[in-house]
Amino acid sequence: MSLLHSAIIPISLTNSNDGRTVHYGASASRRRKYAKQLGILGFKRKPFGVQVDVVVTRILGPNQRLMDSSSLLRGNYKEIEDTLVELGWFSDDDTKSIRVTFAVQDTSRRHLGPATQIDIYAAGAVRIVADG
Repeated sequence: MSLLHSAIIPISLTNSNDGRTVHYGASASRRRKYAKQLGILGFKRKPFGVQVDVVVTRILGPNQRLMDSSSLLRGNYKEIEDTLVELGWFSDDDTKSIRVTFAVQDTSRRHLGPATQIDIYAAGAVRIVADG
């Protein structure tokens, strides 16, 4: 596997189970807050320069429960991804920059959570295997 970068960011991945509204003020506010927080913590960088695969790991904190797997990327991850674009991780969040994004959960490191780990691989390094 060709791991290009790995980072644990101090943002809890949420599922926004209360739903999204047509008003984007809350998500824009979250993105600004994340950009400020992660910028201060030194998460700025240069884009990878190649198409990448992204693995997002929700690190659960004490007393947090697992989410449905289908909810992992539907909550605040879009704002996290937009923040990473703003901080220079990716040129854009389109498929020319990010081929695919996977999400998993980790209950084994609750002492680090709640947090989100972002692992960046060269595109194609993460194998997609389907039963057939």
